[in-house]
Amino acid sequence: MVWPFLLQGLQEMLNYRTTFAIKRMGEINHEAFQEVCLLKFVNEDWKEKAAVLCSLWQEYLKDGQWHPFKKEIVKGQLQEVINDDDEKLKGLRNEYGGVAYEAVKTALLELNEYNPSGRYATPVVWNRKEGRRASLKEIMQYVIKQLKSHKRKRMPLP
Repeated sequence: MVWPFLLQGLQEMLNYRTTFAIKRMGEINHEAFQEVCLLKFVNEDWKEKAAVLCSLWQEYLKDGQWHPFKKEIVKGQLQEVINDDDEKLKGLRNEYGGVAYEAVKTALLELNEYNPSGRYATPVVWNRKEGRRASLKEIMQYVIKQLKSHKRKRMPLP
């Protein structure tokens, strides 16, 4: 777990060009719904439809009563995987296609991994280059490098 004060400080250091970002695990990628709605609602306000649809599914994810998982043995270990026969998920896939379905599925798996009891998005430091959670060592190396760089820039010339 990365402490909230560390996340807040890192957020101020990070931008779209940095290797690291704060990613909210369990939050649906809204771009997937925008892509689907752009094609499905050509003559309507597709951006609004995408926002409403994404918000609706984010609320479904928070519902602790909905558990679209099943237990299967994967590589010799018992794991919880998405139940593709879940009625809500089948309805989503049938009505909006695979892109929206995969976005919801990814968010569900992230919630189940990072916060199964709370069912709400959890911020983590993400290594964008490698597509994985950043280690504390990587984060500290980045912060130290930034501090050294900043210190060099501020020192007056002799």
